Amino acid sequence: MKWINQWPTWKTSPLKFVTEGLGANPYPWQAEALEAIASHDRVAVRSGHGVGKPAFECWVGLWFQLTHFPCKIPVTANSQDQLRDVVWAELGQWFRRLPTEAQSQFEFGVERISLRAAPEESFMVARTASRDRPEALQGFHSKNLLFVIEEASGLEDIVFEVAQGALSTPGAKVVMAGNPTRSEGYFYRAFHELRDNWSTFRVSSTDIPHASGHVNEIAKAYGIDSNVYRVRVLGEFPDRDTMTVIS
Repeated sequence: MKWINQWPTWKTSPLKFVTEGLGANPYPWQAEALEAIASHDRVAVRSGHGVGKPAFECWVGLWFQLTHFPCKIPVTANSQDQLRDVVWAELGQWFRRLPTEAQSQFEFGVERISLRAAPEESFMVARTASRDRPEALQGFHSKNLLFVIEEASGLEDIVFEVAQGALSTPGAKVVMAGNPTRSEGYFYRAFHELRDNWSTFRVSSTDIPHASGHVNEIAKAYGIDSNVYRVRVLGEFPDRDTMTVIS
């Protein structure tokens, strides 16, 4: 099968997997971040809206699942709606872009993608994380682990505290992305006092051509000096943690 022949190259280069296996054309920041996850265990992306974060997260998840065995990939966010309507919907679109022979090896479900030949050893699964359910990332064990964390700024610290053992597993990879809505918490610290442990990226909506409408709307409604503009357009943390930043 052709995709099997490409496997050794794709395993070492997520960017080649995305361009060759999925036929995608990543933005420059996506290309850089894809290469970063191949060589670095921890990647964090803060950004404005409309820059392609969900696509990037899905590409990383599919790359890992197709090129690592056994593997477990928990994908989490702080709401079921965010997981179902944004991440999993995007994931389904890209899964259908895989070569047919690759698709046939996997079972795609509403909350889980598993390898047909070994469904308990190799899978990607959606898990909602919240203060009331902090164990979403806990208890995963595999030779190959990838944690994908959507809208990470909105997750409470207790989620990361409970998951610390799994996240610290030697060789485990972690990708987290989101709008930087809070100047505190684990996501914030990844760009500051924990930065030595993370490969970090900041992406502004102004760098993405199709996001210009969003940029103009936010500027007109809140002003370019507002925290909303900082967070939702520039991908910067707010100057002060106030309720002016819409959660």
